[in-house]
Amino acid sequence: MPAEILAPLISPRDAKGRLDLDGLAANVARLGPDVDGFLVLGSSGEYVYLSERERMDAVRTVMEGAGDRTVFVQVGSETTESSAALAHEAMQYGATGLLAVTPHYYTPQLKGPALQAYYRTIGAIGPTYLYHIPSYTGMTLDVREILDIAAIPGVVGMKDSTGNLALLTEILASCPAGFRYYVGSGGALLAAMAHGAVGTIAALANLVPAQMRQAVSLFERGRMAEAAEAQRPLARLNALVTRRYGIPGLKYAAGRLGFAAGEPVPPLQPVTSAAAAEIDAAIADLRVPAAG
Repeated sequence: MPAEILAPLISPRDAKGRLDLDGLAANVARLGPDVDGFLVLGSSGEYVYLSERERMDAVRTVMEGAGDRTVFVQVGSETTESSAALAHEAMQYGATGLLAVTPHYYTPQLKGPALQAYYRTIGAIGPTYLYHIPSYTGMTLDVREILDIAAIPGVVGMKDSTGNLALLTEILASCPAGFRYYVGSGGALLAAMAHGAVGTIAALANLVPAQMRQAVSLFERGRMAEAAEAQRPLARLNALVTRRYGIPGLKYAAGRLGFAAGEPVPPLQPVTSAAAAEIDAAIADLRVPAAG
């Protein structure tokens, strides 16, 4: 089965800083032909800065435009109650599945039974994917902890944004049959596919999904050298809009490529002119037309 490419959608803002639902709908329509689905309310969508009303408006907007494509909704939060409430609403809107980031504020007490109970509650509501992103949460799970969560009824996979291929290999060697692993780093896509990932949910898919698809297609046809060549400029842009400049970099790149984006939500600040120049150069390397 071909690898899946899902776009973890940004949350565009208008000139007054309001959530731009028309812009979000336009992004879904433009990305649709080149992706297999979408993630709403992920890290790329600045979900921690969205109000409850904004979150459900975003879910509704994406569901209306997604057609028959996969739509995952990130429902994780700091309490089981609020996560479960959002999960119920997402499933009522027709979500394909639920991503649940690890709660992390009280990290020392959130290992073992507490974390398992959290995922057990969400897993009972709909197909649930563990969302592992230590760079933002500060909570790193080891293989044993991930496998304990994977064994919970209703937990059907994970999005892992560590890019740790050794972790991926160990997980897929011991996880339940059918467990679906999505790599969260666009720069690690081909390597993760070689180790058994079913696809990617990566910020890069908001920008150049057709170029990602080309690299994946070459890889799946066994044209490894060409796939690696196609991946290199993608990896550079991916690093700039994730690890290096984060959400401000991602939104700047999206705007340069003609997507609805707007500014990041304060206290995040727009990229500097130097960072913008780096991102512009990476886009130019991909020969993707930038907006005027």
